[in-house]
Amino acid sequence: MPTPALPTPEQVAEEAARILDAIHGDPEYQRLLEGCVRYDNDWQCAAGVWTISRWNVRADAAPLIEEALRALALKGAVYKLTGDVAAAELPIARPVDEVTHAVLAQRYVTECIACRAGIAFIHMTDTEQEAPPYRAGGYTHTAYTKAWGQPPARYWLDADEHARRAAVLDALLSGVGVHDLGRSHTIAFDTALPA
Repeated sequence: MPTPALPTPEQVAEEAARILDAIHGDPEYQRLLEGCVRYDNDWQCAAGVWTISRWNVRADAAPLIEEALRALALKGAVYKLTGDVAAAELPIARPVDEVTHAVLAQRYVTECIACRAGIAFIHMTDTEQEAPPYRAGGYTHTAYTKAWGQPPARYWLDADEHARRAAVLDALLSGVGVHDLGRSHTIAFDTALPA
């Protein structure tokens, strides 16, 4: 089945702003935020939030959750306007994408919000990996800008900058036995220093 043409960034911006307003206005919005913040122990992918310069979960959690909600609102807007999940899987900056997982892990609350607001939270790894990488100035960036102004460059890293930072991290982590951005390590805990 061919993917439909994407709506204009202006159309997506208008719908995404409405979706985000509905999320913010939901009676369980605060519960969603609190659940996401408590999920921070699982924000450990070295290829995501670790690429944020001077990352600090306490300082960055609230603004990153907001960016994740904006990303989900953009995706939801494309889905509402096209009815196509693959089209709605917009490229999202890796740090922001990682935090969408914390939001979506709050399954009960996100389902309640989606039902009340008449929206869909779109996030599928298989279609996400087929999407082109996030680019500053690209479709996602343009729609975001029309909805809320410029995305915070601290979190919305262009794919090339993200790749550069991930390579820096990988080299540093390899020096302590952590390889492939945390996908493997050579630390032998039975011979490691005692706690």
